[in-house]
Amino acid sequence: MKVEIVYKNDFRARSLAGELHGNLQARGVEAELLSSARLPETADQIPADLVFVLGGDGTLLQTARYFASTGTPIIGVNLGTVGFLSSVEPEDLQYYLDPVLRQEYDLDERIMIAATVTRDKQILYQGVALNDVVIRSRLPHTILVTLRIDGRPHTTYQVDGLVCATPTGSTAYSFSAGGPVIDAGLEALVITPICPHLSSSRSLVVSASSHLSFKLDSDYNTDISVDGQDEIPLVKGDQVQIEQSELVTNLVRLKQVSRLEKIKYLRSKQYVSSSAG
Repeated sequence: MKVEIVYKNDFRARSLAGELHGNLQARGVEAELLSSARLPETADQIPADLVFVLGGDGTLLQTARYFASTGTPIIGVNLGTVGFLSSVEPEDLQYYLDPVLRQEYDLDERIMIAATVTRDKQILYQGVALNDVVIRSRLPHTILVTLRIDGRPHTTYQVDGLVCATPTGSTAYSFSAGGPVIDAGLEALVITPICPHLSSSRSLVVSASSHLSFKLDSDYNTDISVDGQDEIPLVKGDQVQIEQSELVTNLVRLKQVSRLEKIKYLRSKQYVSSSAG
């Protein structure tokens, strides 16, 4: 069995990665340490049967995109705040290590989306996202974005930005902007406006099989962000095409803890914090 350990580049993650590496080697498992800041050029260069990710959701998103082409199962060890995408807390890792190596776990297959940016019919960017694609103004000014669904005009938004999220990403930026939480097993996408000029502009849920096209109709400086990592500047007339990707992310599940329970947990922490203040 070959295991990759991808860790966030901070002291806590590095320390836990070294400990995990030693525990795996003691069990006769071939293991390799990889800093999330220094991943090889392609995942094909490091074939693995399982990937441990030590960090927060950002590190896991980066790793999920990196290993998406291989379909390798990913187990997240939460070193972030809530860890919506994580499978286990660091204090429970030792307890679950042997069951994981015996493959005593469930796999959640999460859909991903493919984003293509074109300018004058020329492709500027192509990438995949597990969470979301965000179009947002760089200035404190609303922008106009026209949406077409399956080639048909739908609406023009006057907004600070738009979030197009998968069910996995529905608990991230889209949720913060007022969007709904979508069950992770559904094949759907949600489009959530950020600070819409008209209060009637609400989140829109569409089938994941829909082909979405967003056209920037403003001169204001605007960016597209893919999973909060790749950022591409847009100019007036640029189009962002979004559709379901053929790639998926396989997340290891050890505990049946719903995302709604994690949201309740986060809210309780915020309430306690505000009350203490």
